[in-house]
Amino acid sequence: MSKNLGPIHFMMYDKIKFQDKITSYLLDGDTSEVDKINKPVSTEPLENLIDQENIHGWLDSKIDVVEKRLNYALNHSTNTKEKLYEFGKINAEGKDFSDFNGVFTDLNMLLLDGMPCDNGLSAQIDDMGSLYLITNKNLHSKYENQDINPEDARDNVCEGGHDHDHHENFEVSSKEDINLKSENSSYHDYRYEFLRGYFSDSPYDVEMVNGINYRIFPKN
Repeated sequence: MSKNLGPIHFMMYDKIKFQDKITSYLLDGDTSEVDKINKPVSTEPLENLIDQENIHGWLDSKIDVVEKRLNYALNHSTNTKEKLYEFGKINAEGKDFSDFNGVFTDLNMLLLDGMPCDNGLSAQIDDMGSLYLITNKNLHSKYENQDINPEDARDNVCEGGHDHDHHENFEVSSKEDINLKSENSSYHDYRYEFLRGYFSDSPYDVEMVNGINYRIFPKN
């Protein structure tokens, strides 16, 4: 567990705050009802907010907050998939699609799959030149099926032993074998629409694989 803020913590908080942007977009900017259930995370500078005696637990609790809020939005929005497609397209504007490393770096700042040490999402390139976004653990399904108390996450710690300037899950892996798990997940169906919009005007296309993974490949 870190006692000092590092770049990875600021990156994580940006990812966390982006989930609330999705929630707001899906609810057409009116978050008054979900705010009554779970207040939004603050957009103030992280160093002014975080419990520096418990950095990991504090961030983990905020993940629970934005995941619960997004789950509410997914269930109460109208034309949800269409909106996610549009929002993906908006957030792709100005992005660099020249190589997969840059593509994943940009995408990784928008996709939230727990803390890095949870190993929820990773990326690999196969020998055919496709980029795979691999769901190692579906960390979203619990928000659909359980009443999660964000305060409980404050006791969570990271056992990974990594530094806080970088994490291997924030870059494309050089591993050769690609292991794709299979699962039905409504969350990942919605994420697929966001990714479809994101890549709609790019040199790449995207397809879902086994319900929770995505293959990104050059358009013909």
